Amino acid sequence: MKKQKLLKATKILVALVLVFAILVAFVVENVLPYSGIKPFRMIPAENAWRFPRGYAPENYDLAGIKINIPAKDGVNLSGWFLSGETNPAKATVIILHGIGACKETQFERAKILTQQGYNSVVLDLRAHGESGGDYCTFGYHEKYDIQAVVDSVLPMTGGKPVGIWGASLGGAVALQAMELDQRIAFGVIESTFDEFEKVAMEYGADMMFGLKSKWLTNRVLNKSGNIARFDPQSVKPVVSAAAIHRPVLFMHGDRDNKIPIEFNLRNYNAVQSDEKQWITVKNAGHNNLWHAQGSDLKVRVLTFLQQAIAP
Repeated sequence: MKKQKLLKATKILVALVLVFAILVAFVVENVLPYSGIKPFRMIPAENAWRFPRGYAPENYDLAGIKINIPAKDGVNLSGWFLSGETNPAKATVIILHGIGACKETQFERAKILTQQGYNSVVLDLRAHGESGGDYCTFGYHEKYDIQAVVDSVLPMTGGKPVGIWGASLGGAVALQAMELDQRIAFGVIESTFDEFEKVAMEYGADMMFGLKSKWLTNRVLNKSGNIARFDPQSVKPVVSAAAIHRPVLFMHGDRDNKIPIEFNLRNYNAVQSDEKQWITVKNAGHNNLWHAQGSDLKVRVLTFLQQAIAP
């Protein structure tokens, strides 16, 4: 009788292990490869609760025009060109959001700039918001999108410098765009990663019960790359950072449990400029840097920009 019970229990255990293995295989092959490249598309009108002040520029006392820019591969990029409150403006700053967000989430940053006489361009990255494109490629295609944006906004800037400000995904795109396009005179980089493979392992572990596997990550990324037609292994903002010789301000929260602060420190250390700066935001996680030290960060950013555009 005991042998029969043991045999039955063994069969149940084997069946459970088999079911679990099948479930894991399904997630690895059919869920994880899409989890990064197919982000949530935030449409403000469908997510009004996220915008208690509204989601139009005038809700933030901003004045500007809607712009639509064709990317190199034909994808339509949607944005707002927001005018600085001085004439002429001191410079124009392209502002990039994080994954799953949209241009309207950046109106607060834009307001900081426009009040001090900077034009701002808030942009929906491809596969986000109102921009076209089916897949996010973490800078592989997006860096060329930014090049197209620079082409379009330069005639609107009156010959003043163009810079870039990106957070998380936007920060990774910004570094890669700065390497590609020397016309981008300065950058502000928040809470971003150094190598896509490394951050993919961090995010994958959240979905795989804390498991960090290089083999598993590479398998998922290879499939993601095949689906979205890009090379995930080549997305390395730290390599781009090493080719930058212009002013860059980095900031990162010391309690970021999404992207470890060490990742962004590698980017900072790689930049080849005497005008680079670093800010460790105390007691801040991944998304709350400005809640933790907003007034101080505002002063630091505006001081940096003034130095960056100085003759």
